[in-house]
Amino acid sequence: MKKLFLILILAFATCFQVDAQVITLVADETYGNGNDWDKIFDTYYDTLDGRPYGLRKQLVIFDDGKAIVSHATRNKYSLFDSNGRFLKDITLYYADKGKKPRNLQPVEGKLGNLYFTRANNTGDIYLFDDKGLIVKELKIKYQALEMLALDDHHIAIFGGTSWTNKWRHFVSVLDTKTGKEKILCDAFEDMKADIKSTGYYIYTESRRNDMKGHWQIAKVSDKLIVSNPIDGLVRTYDFNGNKISEKHLDWEPQNLSVEEQVSLQNDRIQRLKDDLPQITNTDERLLPAYRELISAYEKGIQHIKEPINMGWFTMAIKGNDDNILFFGDAEVAGQNTFHVYSANKGQSISTGSFQCEDYDLALTKKRFVCHNGFYYGVQELKDCKGMPLRLVRFKAKSN
Repeated sequence: MKKLFLILILAFATCFQVDAQVITLVADETYGNGNDWDKIFDTYYDTLDGRPYGLRKQLVIFDDGKAIVSHATRNKYSLFDSNGRFLKDITLYYADKGKKPRNLQPVEGKLGNLYFTRANNTGDIYLFDDKGLIVKELKIKYQALEMLALDDHHIAIFGGTSWTNKWRHFVSVLDTKTGKEKILCDAFEDMKADIKSTGYYIYTESRRNDMKGHWQIAKVSDKLIVSNPIDGLVRTYDFNGNKISEKHLDWEPQNLSVEEQVSLQNDRIQRLKDDLPQITNTDERLLPAYRELISAYEKGIQHIKEPINMGWFTMAIKGNDDNILFFGDAEVAGQNTFHVYSANKGQSISTGSFQCEDYDLALTKKRFVCHNGFYYGVQELKDCKGMPLRLVRFKAKSN
């Protein structure tokens, strides 16, 4: 049920309503020219309404401009050169042909000349060369939600683990040479009560709880930036995990009134009801859980009694130079306003939002990357016959 809730989350259209410079993203037609996208992106997933989406892809751009796209949990990693030309698909294997890697996860970065995957559900991190040979394995004892290469032997990890009746989220730095790990910050949360025990569900409260302790990590020059959407703190560390500074974001958090929460709750209910015919056509076994969710939302309205602080942002992405882009909610069309925050100055310096005529922008950390003045993405081409997904490089124009 928890996974179903995450799939059904509706992003807020009320966040970050500020005057912002509109930045138009224009696709570089020379990038990836000649690639057979139907073959490269041969795995795709359909939404309930039949519209395809590529959320199960993950993009990483390396320092030399090469790119790798991971295909969900398949043993397939597509490598591209700095001009976006497809080079090859990499399949992971051991020198011992009888041994197989388990539950493969997306590539998160490189340590020297070796690529590394995110830890799987048993804590295995695979390091492999450009032929796919697994050269080394690392092991952790918790769930890794995000991993980031800092240098040739340090990895920043945003992770979590369950305790008896609490959930612990934390950010750490792992030294892959020594195996030592340093916890930089952590938070404990009570386990959430499920619908069966409470009888109701409030979207905004659940969304806020999901954000608690969910730090965002980014690398800026020789520093690790750790930010939290709920407390608005930006912490700066060196690659050994030593704290350099701590500062609050310099804009106001988003507060939702009772009326706004009720409106969002009703919108969510209507969307769920609109999906019922598609659920019936797809798999009727899902109907009881779906109807239970709708009922829980309807009962939740009477429990919305006070304003709620939804925090400062929902997503942070590394921008150009030393900047971090703090988004209100990038997944809402036309509502992807962000603050440009200078990590060196410790302050916001402007606001902006992206628009694109040719592509349906999916602005997520997994599919949208800024590198050396360009924006790269695994994005859907509008009005496309055949496979709409592309690896694309955008140039930015200010309106």
